[in-house]
Amino acid sequence: MQIIKTIDSKFYRELGKQLRKIRQHRDMTLLELSQETGYSRSLIDHWELGLNKIKPKQFEQLCKALQVSNNICVEVKIGFWK
Repeated sequence: MQIIKTIDSKFYRELGKQLRKIRQHRDMTLLELSQETGYSRSLIDHWELGLNKIKPKQFEQLCKALQVSNNICVEVKIGFWK
C-alpha cells in the first residue's frame, strides 16, 4: 500500500470522489465492487478517499466492473490565493 504524500493527493482525492459517485449511482456497495474486481473492500475504500494511488490496470478493472469508460474527467485546482 502506497500512501500519497505529494501534490498528487489532490488528483487522487478527486478521482476517488468520481469513482464513489459512479459506484453509488450504480447502487453498488463496496463489498459488491470488491467481489466484482477481486480487490479488497478496504483498498477500494482507500482509493475512493484518495488515500492510495490507483494503478492503470486497477483503474481499468474498476471501470469495467462499474460499466463505465475509463475516460473520467478530474479537475484539480492548484495555486496560491491571497
